[in-house]
Amino acid sequence: MSNNMNAVVNSKAAQSIVAKNYDPMISNLTTLEIKNKTVDNYYNQIKNNFYLGVKAHYIIARDLYDANQTLDKCDYQRLVGKCGFSGSTQRKYLAIGGDYRLFSLFTKGTLPMKWTNQYLLTQLTTEQFKKVESKVDAETSASKIKELADMKKEQVKKIENMLLTFLKIEIDKSQVNVAKFQSILDKVKKGLSNIPEITIVDDRVVDVEKRISNYTQKIIAKNKKEMKKKEVKQKKVA
Repeated sequence: MSNNMNAVVNSKAAQSIVAKNYDPMISNLTTLEIKNKTVDNYYNQIKNNFYLGVKAHYIIARDLYDANQTLDKCDYQRLVGKCGFSGSTQRKYLAIGGDYRLFSLFTKGTLPMKWTNQYLLTQLTTEQFKKVESKVDAETSASKIKELADMKKEQVKKIENMLLTFLKIEIDKSQVNVAKFQSILDKVKKGLSNIPEITIVDDRVVDVEKRISNYTQKIIAKNKKEMKKKEVKQKKVA
């Protein structure tokens, strides 16, 4: 091991990705003070700590997949709701957690850091995965995965277009407040949850809530201003 890694070599968390004896279950942050303050030393410590997040996301994916297979549909939907997972997030977690091939990469410390790239790996055929498995590492990009797997344009396009958006729900922000909007949203999601082919993607819910809240506050401020004007006029008349 090079001298540039001296600041982190004594940490098991550091060794989990720097050294060959990688242990996927090590979850301690590397908090050693870096004595030899070089770019490589800072990079190694940051990289090791960042990879703990990768481990956490993968374990979350495995847990969610297991819950999906074990709990009844109603309980599973309650779990997803408590976790606050959107439709697209849930879909990717289930694909990653349910693909046994990714577990071998996880145990070796070569699972890509970006979970979008992990999801891409789940879309490979058995033959394609074999081409990638021994060459992929934590920093492998999506373009590199496609290159290693020899993915054709048709396959890439098919993956990108696998899910289609065909309905758009609109709501009049002047007719609802945040609480009423959330109530309506819950009713819509509950109704659609009975259709297994439909994935509910609610990534913009927070943005919509903010816009409704901002509109409501704007109307309240406007009404207060008008009330003050009326009070001033009434005092003048009196």
